[in-house]
Amino acid sequence: MISENSPHDTPPPSPGETPQPPLHDAPAALRKKKAVRRLIMIAVLVVIVGGALWYFQRSFSLPLQRIAAFENSVGTSVNNQLQQNFSAPSPLQQFAKAAPKKANTLTDAGVIAQTNLQRAKNGSLPPLTENATLDDIATLRIDDMFAGQYFAHVNSSTGESAITVASSVGYSYIALGENLALGSYAGDAGVLNAWMGSPGHRENILDTHYTQIGVAVREGVFRGATTWIAVQVFGRPSSACAAPEANLKTTIDLSEDQITAMATQLQSDKATINAMSPPSGPSYNAQVEDYNNLAAQYNNLTAETQTAIGEYDVEVNTFNSCLSE
Repeated sequence: MISENSPHDTPPPSPGETPQPPLHDAPAALRKKKAVRRLIMIAVLVVIVGGALWYFQRSFSLPLQRIAAFENSVGTSVNNQLQQNFSAPSPLQQFAKAAPKKANTLTDAGVIAQTNLQRAKNGSLPPLTENATLDDIATLRIDDMFAGQYFAHVNSSTGESAITVASSVGYSYIALGENLALGSYAGDAGVLNAWMGSPGHRENILDTHYTQIGVAVREGVFRGATTWIAVQVFGRPSSACAAPEANLKTTIDLSEDQITAMATQLQSDKATINAMSPPSGPSYNAQVEDYNNLAAQYNNLTAETQTAIGEYDVEVNTFNSCLSE
């Protein structure tokens, strides 16, 4: 039995009449129209989002620079080189039979003159300049040796040495050396000849690092006998090497701290901008502009600091090269 709603009950079209689509095709057409509208809406949304992303990327084209590590040390400082750059060969003593009294006389000026004569004869080395502070150091060394009745580069009781005396009188140096002689020598030339015959003493006399000299000689009683002590103190003052500019390093340190703080702020601002939705509008644009202004300051300060670091590194290298000359 066929029900009333069966499609078989639909009468056939009359001759010449256009066939009508079945009633069940209407929902399909509606769905098709809706799908087309959805596609149009998606395309519009893609265009809007793509434009926003393009603007965002254009606004954020900020190559944040990073500062390379710089040489903030001067290598081994002058103060740390005091022990390393102190040359003190074993003290020279002579116990030979004394020459006539007049021949034994030693003089400060004569010892300096004979020292420079030896430098001229052995390699045409430049003469050493007498320095009053080095003269004082040599005198204080003789005073201490006669007072303590010892003959050595270091007073074992007090620790006094040419190094400690140089520090106490304010002689800042790159290199320091000391030659000692005790005994009766054939005058200024005699004591220089004796020193030149000892490898360590000869090395001090002919050392090209030294530019200054101080001398003290004295006849006195040493352990019950009258004898001479002669002291040569060689030096190269710290002023011979221009130290890196301290103010420049301070400026670099302050700039690095400022750059670090700015980088932290930029990261925070960028996170804020990334979280803004939608990525457009007056507030968004203002935030991006602030970010870009700070980034420009960051990059400018970074470039300036890099230049300062280069200058400081040149000064450090120059100083270290001078120390090793």
